Amino acid sequence: MQRINLFPNPVFAGPLTDIAHWGDANGTVRDNALHVTGQNGGYGFNVTVPFNVPLVLSMRVDASEDNVAGIAIIQTSDRPDVNKFLVSAQFKRGISDVLYRFKITDHQLRFEVHPNGIRDIAVSNVLIERADTYDPAVGGGLPGFFTGDTMPLG
Repeated sequence: MQRINLFPNPVFAGPLTDIAHWGDANGTVRDNALHVTGQNGGYGFNVTVPFNVPLVLSMRVDASEDNVAGIAIIQTSDRPDVNKFLVSAQFKRGISDVLYRFKITDHQLRFEVHPNGIRDIAVSNVLIERADTYDPAVGGGLPGFFTGDTMPLG
C-alpha cells in the first residue's frame, strides 16, 4: 500500500483551514511548525480518517516550559459534551518526538494543542497514517511497542 499522510497540512504551509480555537489560544506558523500560545483554551484541526483501522500519529513537540502545554487526540461525536479523549498529554520543556497508536470507531478525529499559559508550544512533522503502511516503512513495526487502542503519550 502507498503511504498517505492523513493530516491535512503536515508542514503547516500555506493558509491553515478547518481550524477551531477557543479561549485565548492563538496559532501562528513559522519554520514549518505551528506555534500556539494562550492562557487558556485550545487550537485544533478536524482530521478525516478511516474508521476501525489502526492509525499512527508521529510528531515533534517543542514546549517552552515543563508539564503545562498539552496535545489531545479526540474522537468527536454528534454531541460535543460526549467527545472521547483518546490521548491527553503534557510535555517537558524542550523537544519531544512522539509516537502514538489509536483507532477511531466513528465520527471524526480532532487534533488539539492546549498552550495552558506557556510562552510557546510548537508542533511540527505531524503524520497521521494507517499503521499497515507505517509499520513496513519503519522496518516491520516496532518490537515491543504497544499496539492496542490507547496508550499514553510522552
